[in-house]
Amino acid sequence: MQHTMRYLLMAIIPFLAVHAVAQTETVKIFKKTEYSNGNFYRQSYDTIKVAQEPVDIYFFKKHFNFPYDLPGKFTDEALKNRTVSVWRNPNGKKEDKGNWENTYTYDRLGRVTNYTYSGCFLCSNLPYNYSVTYNKDGQIEALNETINNLQSFRFYYDAQGAIVKLEKYISGKLQTELVN
Repeated sequence: MQHTMRYLLMAIIPFLAVHAVAQTETVKIFKKTEYSNGNFYRQSYDTIKVAQEPVDIYFFKKHFNFPYDLPGKFTDEALKNRTVSVWRNPNGKKEDKGNWENTYTYDRLGRVTNYTYSGCFLCSNLPYNYSVTYNKDGQIEALNETINNLQSFRFYYDAQGAIVKLEKYISGKLQTELVN
């Protein structure tokens, strides 16, 4: 019996040591509800381990792969009231056929209000144009694709500023809902 307890303790102690090291990670559970043509299709749960990672728009891009087309950052005070174009090849010919352009429009607070990608309809680099809406707290409330109004996203926040719900719409119909 004592040998059994000793072996049991020897098995448990390494587990506890590993668990103590991993306490900087937290587990986020997301309920994912999918819809087909606006009707309930299925529901699943995704569990994600995170360490000091804010649940923001980039979190969803990294872990759920949408919204996919995002600027590198949504605020830059140095670019207040400006529109900036960035060409894939800054030294190349300025055209849409091989040297595509990203354009960012900033408001008086330095927030992106519109971003585009020229791309091309005949190749795999489809163009897009998203308008960005902010809520009264300055958080992203919605992204709306405006070229063909195919995709839009809605964001809901908790009191600490973390996104607690993301809705993805296709052609105006709810396709996916993620709730934290």
